[in-house]
Formats: sequence, structure tokens, C-alpha cells
Amino acid sequence: MKKIAFLLLILLNISLYAQIRITGKIETTVNTPVESAEIILVLKDSDMIKSELTNGNGSFSLEAKQGFYKLQVRKANKILFSKNLQLETNLDLGTITVDNATQIEGISITGKKKLIERKIDRLIFNVENSISASGGDALDMLSIAPGVKVQNDKITIIGKNTLSVMINDKIVQLSDQDLANYLKSIPSDDIKSIEVITNPPAKYEASGNSGLINIILRKGKKDAWSALLGSSYLQRVYGEEAVMGNFYYNKNKISISGSLNYKEGIMNTDQNDYAYFPDGLWYTKSPYKSSYARKNGKISIDYQLSPNWTVGSQVLFNSNNPVYTDNPYTPVYDSKTNDITRYMLSNGENKQNPNIILLNFYNDFKLDSLGKKIMVNLDYLNFNNKDVKSYSGVSVINSPYSTKYFGGINKNNQNIINLSGKIDVEIPTKWVNWSLGGKISNSEIHNYISAFNSGIIDDPVSELPLNNTAFEYIENIEALYVSGNKKFNKNWEIQFGLRMEATQTKTFSETLVQSTKNNYLKIFPTSYISYTPNDNSTFTLSYSKRVDRPQFNDLNPNISFINPFQMIEGNPFLQPAFIDNSELTYTYKKLESKFYFSNEKNLFSQIPIADPNTNIIRFTNKNYINTQRFGISENYIFDQFKWWISNNAIDVNYTVSKSNLEITQRVQKGLNSRISTSNDFNLNTKKTLLFNLNYWYSFPGVNGIYTNKSMSSLSFTIQYMMMNKNLKISLKVNDLFRTEKENISSTVNGIFQKGAYYYDNQYVRVSITYKFGDKKIKDNERKSGNEEIKERTVI
Repeated sequence: MKKIAFLLLILLNISLYAQIRITGKIETTVNTPVESAEIILVLKDSDMIKSELTNGNGSFSLEAKQGFYKLQVRKANKILFSKNLQLETNLDLGTITVDNATQIEGISITGKKKLIERKIDRLIFNVENSISASGGDALDMLSIAPGVKVQNDKITIIGKNTLSVMINDKIVQLSDQDLANYLKSIPSDDIKSIEVITNPPAKYEASGNSGLINIILRKGKKDAWSALLGSSYLQRVYGEEAVMGNFYYNKNKISISGSLNYKEGIMNTDQNDYAYFPDGLWYTKSPYKSSYARKNGKISIDYQLSPNWTVGSQVLFNSNNPVYTDNPYTPVYDSKTNDITRYMLSNGENKQNPNIILLNFYNDFKLDSLGKKIMVNLDYLNFNNKDVKSYSGVSVINSPYSTKYFGGINKNNQNIINLSGKIDVEIPTKWVNWSLGGKISNSEIHNYISAFNSGIIDDPVSELPLNNTAFEYIENIEALYVSGNKKFNKNWEIQFGLRMEATQTKTFSETLVQSTKNNYLKIFPTSYISYTPNDNSTFTLSYSKRVDRPQFNDLNPNISFINPFQMIEGNPFLQPAFIDNSELTYTYKKLESKFYFSNEKNLFSQIPIADPNTNIIRFTNKNYINTQRFGISENYIFDQFKWWISNNAIDVNYTVSKSNLEITQRVQKGLNSRISTSNDFNLNTKKTLLFNLNYWYSFPGVNGIYTNKSMSSLSFTIQYMMMNKNLKISLKVNDLFRTEKENISSTVNGIFQKGAYYYDNQYVRVSITYKFGDKKIKDNERKSGNEEIKERTVI
């Protein structure tokens, strides 16, 4: 807190120029106030320096320094009024009358935004009216976003690896599967646009080696309320039912939003693993069912204490009661005769009860009408989970015939507490628009573990004597950043930034009877330069440095057994990975071409270490690989017909991966490529009957030490809207031909292994949603200081 106070003193003592206030009121020729007209102040022979909207009475107020300016009044991109000004003292322009017909004309030409917009540091995909995601959720939206890949509920930027996902600039820090579960709880009807930020600016967390995806939710009108109710039924092998509701209220100085969602169902997963040991093939068929009952909700309250000071708080909860059951069958085939020499048959169950509570309190201070402001966030996060894994089974040898038994149990009570505070300051000036700030975060993770593994024994397992141990992890992060944006003219724009993060970690494991400390200080630079030679073309060159920190469960040395020959464990000695990303992007009308390069050092991931002498496979995490990636991507929007919009993409990249482990192939190279197309069709003139056809195909490729086979998916959605388009009924068929199958292979310690997995992606979903009240929805998601922490928890 001393560091935050010191930072506040520095920021609040920044010299502010004396300001001159300009006031006025906009009315039509029939004396009707013009609300939400844009008042723009332009420095003579330069760019816009200030923009404000008129209030409900048509009044406006803004500030500027002495000088010569042009003042414009715009509505829906049409100039209603323009006047040159010389500012020396406060100026009241009185009532400015605009032609009523001109105003109506301005409103009528609003039209739709471009489907894809490019800014200097991000791509914006405006998908408010997307057909394929209607009646679905945020994960459905991401699956059609340009440059984004969603396969088996894992989200990546095409041609890259891990990333972070934000909701209204607030990072949702959960592990892959739990992030997918969270996004499935956000109705697609709430989403306005998706921002793909491959090289994030300095103000964002340095964590996440591929960048950020920011989901922007719709906003509502002032002095209005709205609500949405919805339900859906999804049929895979088993069924899933979901209900959801949102409520938004925005009146005068107070704004309240809330949501409550419930989803219950069963998901079936097919898993087939092959390990080619010297004595034969060990094949494990382990289909499992996961039953779940997800509950999540949120309430957010904002209150405007004064025109320049807004306070608010948010409470978010998420809970689940998943139960995973499996019956692995492992026959062993003789390498010469192909006869089954032995087999194992198991029964496994995993019960969990994860709960997460996030509390956020914030203050927004507006320093003047030129855009200077300070935002302060305080956050508390608590995550706890009771995880109980048990298994038992028999091991049978055919010749000479014998039967033996095995069994085990693993309990892990995990508790994570995070406290954080952060401050962000925005200071637009005549020459550069500055943003700077800092953050302090403290995380404590406690794991209380009880476990027993019998090994292979002669008698059935009847007792489970537990061995108790503990694992603790403490992490502190202090960060400061500064960035600036300068637009020289209509052709050139630059943005630059530096982020400094100091990290201190401490790990203690009773099992290993060892504690470790790791302290490091790193600088993360970002830079962008954009050149726009004309209205149709833009060149952008960007660079950023990132860090990828292990998830908390990756560090936990707790060992859980699938059977006596297969086990999973974490690694408390994992180190962060560091990544350099560079991109050159060229945009011409509706075509975007991108050349990119990434250098990924000290990457960590799970690796199956097989022992040819014992036939044991140990799945663990290691820092073991460096990867360089060279790629090119193309994205084209075809919208020449009013009834058809087609979004098409292709990506090709070449990777060179070097492993520092002697048990793996030291160098692996190869191509990866992917094509996709998403097509929206209007089937009637009223645009109430809509159809979407979506297809993607991933070619065979390599990823580190793994080789991937091809996979694809064909899906379609049909939607019908009634009651002034407030009632929507949708039918979606996903993975029509059941081709979204994952096939991977690797060779570790001389043992060739491969896996074939299908995650129940073929389904039919029927959904219905109804909006009432104001059609536009407001959601006040807040940025929180423990954003990075949530990604590394497991729900």
C-alpha cells in the first residue's frame, strides 16, 4: 500500500495546464434538444483533441487550452454545425440550432459497422448480428472470430499457443477447460464485438504468450432497464439443459446489472492411447462421462457520486459439482504374435466441488473534460476445491494365468487467496496521449493432500491407509507501466510502452522436503507503427514481449494414478517462459494479410515420460523446449450481396522446435495450416429467417514434440425471429460428420506413443431467448487487479 500511495503522489502531482471551459446547447429548429450529439474540438490544422456527447437536455461542456480551434457538431457521422473559435477566456456559445431535417437525415444513415475494423493494436470483429452464435454462448462467438481457433473447448490464436480472455477489458483467468465452462455461461445475445489483440499494449498483464481476446458486451441506454430470459436444450450422446437470465437497470446516478445462469448435463469423451513398448503394445481405451451442474452469477453496482467521481463494486461467484467416471481397459499385445498377453480393467471416479468468489471495489476519477482520469481497483479472490480421485481394478496375466488387484485414492483440498490493488491513469496531451499505472498482487496457495496407492497385490484392496502431506506456494508481483500514443497526421500513428514486473515466489513441498525461492525482474516493451497511405490501405508493424507463468496446479507435485502404470503429477520447479512476438499487417479494403514471427523460450508443457523397463508412463510438466514460428495469414470478407456475408481465412506457419531433453527428439520442424469459412444468409426480406454455414479444416502439422493429424468440422445454424425480433428461436447442428477428432503422436525415451480423442463435439441444440424492456443491454464488467490469478486456478 505504501508503493500505491507513493505512485498516487507521483501521478497526482503531474502538472496540468490551465483550462478554458466551452459550454452550449444543441437544439433543432422546433426547439427539441439533440441528445447524444458529438461535440468535437479540433486544433487548427491538426487532429481532434477532444470529443464529448450532449446530455438529455442537449447541453455540453468541455475544456481546452488557449488557442485557435474548429468546433464541430456531429450526429451519426454527419456534420450538423461547424465554427472556428479563438479561445482566450471561458466561452458560452448559447443555443446552437441545427436543421431538423438535417438531423433526421444524419440519424437515418447510421447503418451497420464494418464487420472487421483494424486499430493500431487490435482487430475488432463486430458480430452483434451474427447468426451462427445466436442462441448460443461466448464460446460459440469465439469459434467464428477472425484469427481465433476453438477446438475441443480450447481457445488459441491461429498459429500460436496460449492466450488470455477478457470480458470488457477484464481478464478471466481460468484454466483452459474452466475458462470454456465460464464462457459457456455468457449468452451470445449479450455480446457486441470481439477484439483480437495479438500484441497487447503495456497496460495489460504481461502474462499469456499469444496475446489477448477481449469480448465487449452490449451497453444500454441511460435511464432505461432491460431483461433477457433464455433456455436451451442440447443433445450429444447425453443431454444438457440450460436456463439463464439477465437484468440491467440504469437510472440517474445508479446502474445495476445482474445475471444468474444454470446448466446441467452429461458429456461423454472417447479416449484411446497407444504406447509401443519393447515387449508389446499397451493400448488403453478409457471413455469417461462427466456430469456437471454449473451455477454462476454476478451482481454489479455503479454509483456516480459527482460528475467526476464514480464508485462501484462487483461480486461474482461460480460453482460446480462435476463427477467424472471412467472404466479404462488396457490390453497388452505381444509385439511378435499380436496376442493379448495381459490386461487391466479399472473403475475410476473423480468428485470435485470447486467454488470461486471474486470481490471488486473501484473508483473512477475524471480530472477534466479533456480525458484525464484515474482508475483505482481493489480486489479479493477466494478459490477452494475438494478433489477426490479413487480407482480400483484387476490385472490379469494370461499365461500362466494369474489375477492380481490394485486400488488407490487421492484427496486434495486446495485453497487460493489473492489480494491485489492497481491504479491506471490516462493523460491526453497536445503531443502524446499517455497512460501509466501500477499493480501490487499477493497470492497464497495451500494444498492439503492425502493419498494411497496399493500397487499390484495378490488380494483385493479393502483398506486405504492415507499418507498426508502439504504443498504451499506464495507469489508476489509488483508492476509499473507507461505507454504513449501519437497520431502525427491522417497517415502516421505510433504507440509505444514499457511494463516492468518484479516477481517473488516461494514454494514448499512436504513430499520433497524442500523449499525453493525464485525472484526476478523483467521489462516488457511494446511498440506499434501504423501507416495509412489512403482510405483503403493500412500497414502496421508491431512488437511485444510476453511471459507465460505456470498454472498453480502445474506446480503441485501431488501424484494421482490412472492405473499402476500411469500417473499424473505437477512440478514445483517449473519456471516461466518468455516470448517475443513481431507482426507486419497489411489491410486493403476487406482483405487483411499478416506476416508474423514468434520466438518462444523455455516453454513448459505436459510430457508423457515412458520407462521401457517398467512400462510406467509418468505425465509431468517440464521446461524443455524453445520454438520459433514463422507464419502468414489471410482474412477476406465478401459482402457484395445484401443477403450473403462470407468471412474466409487461411493460415500457414512453419515451426522449428528444439528440446533440451535427451529423451526426446532434439529438433522437430514442420508446417501447420488451417482454412475456415463462415457464411451468413438472409432467407427473407424481413431478415427474420437467417441461416449460417460454418466449416474449418486443419491440415496435418507439428506442435513441439507432437505430430498432429488433420481434423475438421462442418456446422450450420438456422434462426427465426418474431415479436419485433425480441423472440429468437435457433437450431444449431455442430460437427455434422463427427470429424473434429484429435490425433497426436510423439516419441519420448524411445517409446512411440499416440492418442485419439473425441470430446463429444457433435450435437444438436435448440434455444429460445426473449428480450423485454429496453432492447439494448448494459453490462458493467470491471477490470480487476487479480486478473492473471484466475487463469491459473482450476474450477
